[in-house]
Amino acid sequence: MAATMKRCPRCGHPTRADRMIKGYGRDCAMQLGLTGGSIDTGHQGPDLLDVLRDRAAEEPEDHCDGWDR
Repeated sequence: MAATMKRCPRCGHPTRADRMIKGYGRDCAMQLGLTGGSIDTGHQGPDLLDVLRDRAAEEPEDHCDGWDR
């Protein structure tokens, strides 16, 4: 089954209709800022930076981290 093609209103290039983002081709949508910079993975709970920050708060101030050797 052939995919339906539509023209991007910005550049005029034919684009598969199911690949259009808010009515624009992928490249034009990215240039217009319609796409996000990161992917939502659906992760629940703390991320790595939260864990590192919490761990740093738990360590005593005079803890030997190898830097003072």
